Amino acid sequence: MKKYSLPPLAPCYDINRLLSASEYYHACVGSSRHTLEVPREVIFIVEGQGRLSPARWQQALDVVVAANPGARLRMVGSRMQARWQSDGAPTRLRIVPDQQWDGCSQTGAEFIQALPLSLTAGSASELLIEEGAACTRVILRALHAVMDGMGVMHFFQELFRALRGEPLLGCNAAFSDADILRQVAGKAGPRHGAPCAIASPNPEGASGDLWRRLSLSAPQPALLARAALALAGFARQSSVQPVVIAIPVDLRRHVPGLHSTCNAASMVHVELVAGDGPEQFRQKLRRLLQQQAEAPHLPILDWLRLLPLPWFDRLVSRTPANYRRRRLLETAVISNPGAFPRRALACPGFEPGALFGLPIPGNAFCFMFGLGNRIELTVGMPNVLGDEGRAEALMAHLERALSQCG
Repeated sequence: MKKYSLPPLAPCYDINRLLSASEYYHACVGSSRHTLEVPREVIFIVEGQGRLSPARWQQALDVVVAANPGARLRMVGSRMQARWQSDGAPTRLRIVPDQQWDGCSQTGAEFIQALPLSLTAGSASELLIEEGAACTRVILRALHAVMDGMGVMHFFQELFRALRGEPLLGCNAAFSDADILRQVAGKAGPRHGAPCAIASPNPEGASGDLWRRLSLSAPQPALLARAALALAGFARQSSVQPVVIAIPVDLRRHVPGLHSTCNAASMVHVELVAGDGPEQFRQKLRRLLQQQAEAPHLPILDWLRLLPLPWFDRLVSRTPANYRRRRLLETAVISNPGAFPRRALACPGFEPGALFGLPIPGNAFCFMFGLGNRIELTVGMPNVLGDEGRAEALMAHLERALSQCG
């Protein structure tokens, strides 16, 4: 069988293609009134000092949106015929005064998602500027069907290039993650039915999700491995289930030079056993990446697009009936977008101090970001796992474990 080849990279200003299976999955979440989910968003935040005028933010945003068609996507059609067109509403700008939010938990962060995003009508992404007394926060939120984490970071860096008056990289491909998967078609990694064992479930716990933030000084050697082992150790305190850590992998690694805000992420699952150390974790992760296990050939996923979005949501999401007994493929997810130099998110009039992301609801989820000499971890989980002090116990456990080699 002839190997699938991607089209060559070239400047791209318009997108018109079918949604991939993963994009359709992200689009379904929160679409049914019978589930407990909210629409799935990727939300990254830069905290810093300085203020820019609304006109300056808008001018830079206009330049970025013009160069990146993924910032103006809208979904047309339905099910198997659902497709993206880049003639939708651009990323909108919203500026708010000080919200008295400490940036360390979900408490007080309601203003971020106060206005809905839309896949079909209105903007699917938003640039939000909170002008606080202690700092200015630059917040980019996008529906996950439209952008993945590295896509949001591409947008963020483009924004600050525009604010510095530098040329933008723009977009150089209209293809989807499914096109990349067809090109690399690796061997599927392990898929376990382990429940999320990050803490003891509380049968009386309320629905919903919570998150906490931990700041560390850099450098932090082998941080991904050490964080995975710390989460595994905490899980084993209350469960004998297998510990499986899911690691999102950027499929852009298979297409050197690719610039796009669109989804290009997959996942590998690393099983950890008692006694594993950082080197064992690294070896297991390296082996999966060498096998291209983040790119399994699973054509059956395409058939899920036969389902209307609300039906798909009911099939895969949390409901009042399954909230306290859901079985997941992983104990926890650790997303590590990486470390960025401060200059990448700076411009005249604004100096960044920290970069972090809000965990994606649904299971135990950890984001790890580096900016300059600072590392931020945000850890989220369903309330049923994290309330009554269990989230605080987990964060204290992580801080002890990660400060030992800091």
